Amino acid sequence: MKRNPTVRIIPAKEENIRIEKVGIYARVSTAGKAQLRSLAAQISGLTRYVAKREDWLLIDIYMDVDSAKTGSERREFTRLLTDCKNHDLDYVITKSLSRFGRDNVEVLKAVRLLQESGVKIYFMEEDLDVDKNYDELELTIRTAINQSENEHRSENIRMGMKLRAEHGLSGLYKKPCFGYKKNDEGDLIPD
Repeated sequence: MKRNPTVRIIPAKEENIRIEKVGIYARVSTAGKAQLRSLAAQISGLTRYVAKREDWLLIDIYMDVDSAKTGSERREFTRLLTDCKNHDLDYVITKSLSRFGRDNVEVLKAVRLLQESGVKIYFMEEDLDVDKNYDELELTIRTAINQSENEHRSENIRMGMKLRAEHGLSGLYKKPCFGYKKNDEGDLIPD
């Protein structure tokens, strides 16, 4: 039998594809306009990433608008961990380690909990896929570096605010208040 070059044979799809239940975690530190745009961009990008996979089903999106520092109340993060413990998810996708958490100990504790629950986690920015067989050393080093960078950044911001205040350059001290008005240079003068 001679083959017809215009006929394309499409193989049948495999019926036994295991569908992974996926949750997306996104976080920003504050409720500012730029931060909320960032949150929307995170969710959009992660949703598109999940949609490209035929073997993934998006179950839920977890969003926090809160700092990831130790002691901060991240309700959605807590809900995510609970859903993982209850085996409602097989996979968690997040933009980066810094979005997942900033404290080294907290991140490792959460990742261990996910591993114990049989849940894999993927950090998109680092291209880091963590499952039960993952070596913890690399993750520990990366989260320690992230934590150090964030602490350094916070220290620089505080120092900059302090210096601007000491030199009278802070915008906080130029806001109008009762009994004062702004002169041509923008400084407050008694009224």
